[in-house]
Amino acid sequence: MRPVALALGLWLALGGAANAETVVIEADILHPVSGPAIANGRVVVVDGLIRSVGPASGAAPDGARVLRGSVATPGLVDAHTSVGVAGAYNVEADRDEDERSGPSQAALRALDAFNPDEPLLRHLLEHGVVVVQTSPGPANAVAGQAGIFRTHGATADAMAVRPVSALVFNLGETPKQTYVKKKKAPLTRMGTAALIRTALLDGREYAAGRARAGRGGKAAGETPERDLGKEALARVAAGELPALFVAHRADDIVTAIRIAREFNLRFALAGATEGYLVLDALREAGTPILVGPVMERVGSPQTLNASYENPARLARAGLRIAIRSGYEGYVPRARVVLFEAAVAAANGLGFDAALHAVTLGPAEALGIEDRFGSLEPGKSGEVVLFDGDPFEYTSHVTAVVSDGSVVFER
Repeated sequence: MRPVALALGLWLALGGAANAETVVIEADILHPVSGPAIANGRVVVVDGLIRSVGPASGAAPDGARVLRGSVATPGLVDAHTSVGVAGAYNVEADRDEDERSGPSQAALRALDAFNPDEPLLRHLLEHGVVVVQTSPGPANAVAGQAGIFRTHGATADAMAVRPVSALVFNLGETPKQTYVKKKKAPLTRMGTAALIRTALLDGREYAAGRARAGRGGKAAGETPERDLGKEALARVAAGELPALFVAHRADDIVTAIRIAREFNLRFALAGATEGYLVLDALREAGTPILVGPVMERVGSPQTLNASYENPARLARAGLRIAIRSGYEGYVPRARVVLFEAAVAAANGLGFDAALHAVTLGPAEALGIEDRFGSLEPGKSGEVVLFDGDPFEYTSHVTAVVSDGSVVFER
């Protein structure tokens, strides 16, 4: 471990704050997201936490570092990406998002491949993204375990907001194409769904077997051996760990809902390219939708009906949405939710709902809204300053405050 990282780790382990300075952010327009915009607003951050939010009046606290800009928003949250395990160089050395040794990889953790020095993390940070849910990629039906991370820090463990946040399942075209040359299942959508259902059943039976053994129902030699993949599946089947189903085509979305209902899962949907075609099913499911990317390329039959208006149509239907960047196989391997939200805003979603979809919306979907997603006293000091409308392409991020520290200044 590097000396700086070691010192920081010891300081945090001993209960010290990551940053003991006072930072004041002032903006012509302040968007708390949890309430109406504030003209000539001010956010005061002390010891890493927001102390106050409101109109600027009087002088800033003595000794505070003061940042000023045109518009201030909460730090942005990307609800689903592969940045951190998929790298900018697009070579084998930094392609760690897909374990292609088999289609069921529940034991995998994004945490164990997350690279804190990945340049794409800095790229996102400089565009206002302070938190990401990073997951394994689209290749496998049972992809592995996602985690929630900050976009800055010395080590993966120090950056982890939640080391394991969901178990990811992929439906649609990619899982059935991954092993087609090896003639290895799944080769069809039926095969993908069956594999996922079987894996969940195995996890449930594994948990039941270990529980029986713990109650003395089996001889010691008959206790199921520990299996990391089945442990993760058992947690999902028991509702302890959310499932995240990635599905694009309408029928794949419905299949995800059907499987989740069969096993009584706590789940979210990601992608939902054709979500606007199955609004009734989505309303009945009542689950968060991590929609996007909004500017998704029409690169396969499952994305032929992609629409810039999809987020707006989902939101108008009363569905809970967050905008995600998703997995990107094309260089530079990362989309920026700020830009995705801007296109959604211009295509029916509007400014306020688009900002909510990359701040408080994803924070709520990920269960981290007590710390992130809005500017409220007591929450983590996560603020982004812009020199103009955040969704105008000529505007720039001028400063980012995260965990109470100024981590970027243009």
